[in-house]
Amino acid sequence: MGDRNFEKLYSQGKIMPSDTVIAKNYLEKKELEHLNRIGNMYLDYAEMQAARGWAMTMKDWIEKLNAFLKFSEYEILTNAGKISREVAETLALKEYEKFRKVQDKNFVSDFDREVKKIVRQLPKKKG
Repeated sequence: MGDRNFEKLYSQGKIMPSDTVIAKNYLEKKELEHLNRIGNMYLDYAEMQAARGWAMTMKDWIEKLNAFLKFSEYEILTNAGKISREVAETLALKEYEKFRKVQDKNFVSDFDREVKKIVRQLPKKKG
Protein backbone atom coordinates (compact mmCIF):
# COMPACT_ATOMS: atom_id res chain seq x y z
CA MET A 1 0.00 0.00 0.00
CA GLY A 2 2.65 2.49 1.02
CA ASP A 3 4.63 1.80 -2.14
CA ARG A 4 2.23 4.00 -4.10
CA ASN A 5 3.49 6.98 -2.12
CA PHE A 6 7.10 6.27 -3.08
CA GLU A 7 6.10 5.81 -6.72
CA LYS A 8 4.49 9.25 -6.62
CA LEU A 9 7.49 10.82 -4.88
CA TYR A 10 9.92 9.11 -7.21
CA SER A 11 8.08 10.31 -10.30
CA GLN A 12 8.41 13.89 -9.02
CA GLY A 13 12.11 13.75 -8.23
CA LYS A 14 14.42 12.25 -5.66
CA ILE A 15 13.24 10.55 -2.52
CA MET A 16 14.80 12.32 0.44
CA PRO A 17 15.79 10.93 3.87
CA SER A 18 12.83 12.72 5.46
CA ASP A 19 10.49 10.77 3.15
CA THR A 20 11.72 7.50 4.64
CA VAL A 21 11.10 8.27 8.30
CA ILE A 22 7.55 9.58 8.04
CA ALA A 23 5.21 6.73 8.87
CA LYS A 24 2.17 6.82 6.65
CA ASN A 25 -0.28 4.20 5.66
CA TYR A 26 -2.09 4.61 2.41
CA LEU A 27 -5.30 2.69 2.00
CA GLU A 28 -6.88 1.47 -1.18
CA LYS A 29 -10.36 2.87 -1.88
CA LYS A 30 -12.02 -0.36 -0.77
CA GLU A 31 -9.99 -0.47 2.47
CA LEU A 32 -10.91 3.13 3.21
CA GLU A 33 -14.59 2.35 2.65
CA HIS A 34 -14.36 -0.58 5.11
CA LEU A 35 -12.63 1.61 7.68
CA ASN A 36 -15.31 4.29 7.30
CA ARG A 37 -18.09 1.72 7.63
CA ILE A 38 -16.72 0.08 10.76
CA GLY A 39 -16.03 3.51 12.29
CA ASN A 40 -19.56 4.69 11.56
CA MET A 41 -21.04 1.47 12.90
CA TYR A 42 -19.14 1.81 16.16
CA LEU A 43 -20.01 5.50 16.55
CA ASP A 44 -23.69 4.65 15.98
CA TYR A 45 -23.40 1.97 18.66
CA ALA A 46 -21.70 4.42 21.06
CA GLU A 47 -24.42 7.03 20.45
CA MET A 48 -27.09 4.42 21.19
CA GLN A 49 -25.35 3.53 24.45
CA ALA A 50 -25.13 7.21 25.42
CA ALA A 51 -28.80 7.80 24.51
CA ARG A 52 -29.75 4.96 26.83
CA GLY A 53 -27.99 6.86 29.63
CA TRP A 54 -25.44 4.19 30.41
CA ALA A 55 -22.41 5.67 32.15
CA MET A 56 -19.23 3.97 30.96
CA THR A 57 -15.56 4.29 31.81
CA MET A 58 -12.75 4.25 29.24
CA LYS A 59 -12.02 0.68 30.32
CA ASP A 60 -15.65 -0.22 29.51
CA TRP A 61 -15.32 1.41 26.08
CA ILE A 62 -12.13 -0.52 25.34
CA GLU A 63 -13.88 -3.78 26.22
CA LYS A 64 -16.93 -2.82 24.11
CA LEU A 65 -14.70 -1.84 21.18
CA ASN A 66 -12.80 -5.13 21.31
CA ALA A 67 -16.09 -7.08 21.50
CA PHE A 68 -17.47 -5.04 18.59
CA LEU A 69 -14.37 -5.69 16.46
CA LYS A 70 -14.46 -9.42 17.27
CA PHE A 71 -18.16 -9.54 16.38
CA SER A 72 -17.32 -7.80 13.09
CA GLU A 73 -14.54 -10.38 12.53
CA TYR A 74 -11.65 -7.93 12.75
CA GLU A 75 -8.34 -8.79 14.35
CA ILE A 76 -7.61 -7.16 17.71
CA LEU A 77 -4.16 -5.62 18.15
CA THR A 78 -2.65 -6.78 21.42
CA ASN A 79 0.28 -4.37 21.63
CA ALA A 80 1.72 -1.23 20.12
CA GLY A 81 4.44 -3.10 18.27
CA LYS A 82 7.94 -4.26 19.10
CA ILE A 83 10.13 -1.66 17.41
CA SER A 84 10.56 1.79 18.88
CA ARG A 85 10.31 4.88 16.71
CA GLU A 86 14.02 5.54 17.14
CA VAL A 87 15.01 2.03 16.04
CA ALA A 88 12.63 2.16 13.06
CA GLU A 89 13.99 5.56 12.04
CA THR A 90 17.60 4.33 12.29
CA LEU A 91 16.79 1.27 10.17
CA ALA A 92 14.93 3.38 7.60
CA LEU A 93 17.84 5.81 7.25
CA LYS A 94 20.34 2.95 6.99
CA GLU A 95 18.31 1.39 4.16
CA TYR A 96 17.90 4.82 2.57
CA GLU A 97 21.68 5.19 2.30
CA LYS A 98 21.82 1.96 0.25
CA PHE A 99 18.93 3.18 -1.91
CA ARG A 100 20.38 6.69 -2.29
CA LYS A 101 23.47 5.36 -4.08
CA VAL A 102 21.32 3.65 -6.70
CA GLN A 103 18.94 6.61 -6.92
CA ASP A 104 21.79 9.08 -7.46
CA LYS A 105 23.30 6.88 -10.16
CA ASN A 106 19.98 6.64 -12.04
CA PHE A 107 18.61 10.12 -11.38
CA VAL A 108 18.03 12.40 -14.35
CA SER A 109 17.40 16.00 -13.33
CA ASP A 110 14.70 18.21 -14.82
CA PHE A 111 17.47 20.24 -16.43
CA ASP A 112 19.03 17.16 -18.08
CA ARG A 113 15.60 16.01 -19.32
CA GLU A 114 14.94 19.41 -20.89
CA VAL A 115 18.38 19.47 -22.53
CA LYS A 116 17.76 16.02 -24.04
CA LYS A 117 14.36 17.16 -25.30
CA ILE A 118 15.90 20.24 -26.96
CA VAL A 119 18.74 18.20 -28.47
CA ARG A 120 16.22 15.75 -29.97
CA GLN A 121 14.38 18.67 -31.57
CA LEU A 122 17.52 20.07 -33.22
CA PRO A 123 17.86 19.37 -36.94
CA LYS A 124 20.03 16.37 -37.70
CA LYS A 125 23.47 17.09 -39.16
CA LYS A 126 23.97 15.84 -42.70
CA GLY A 127 27.23 14.50 -43.75
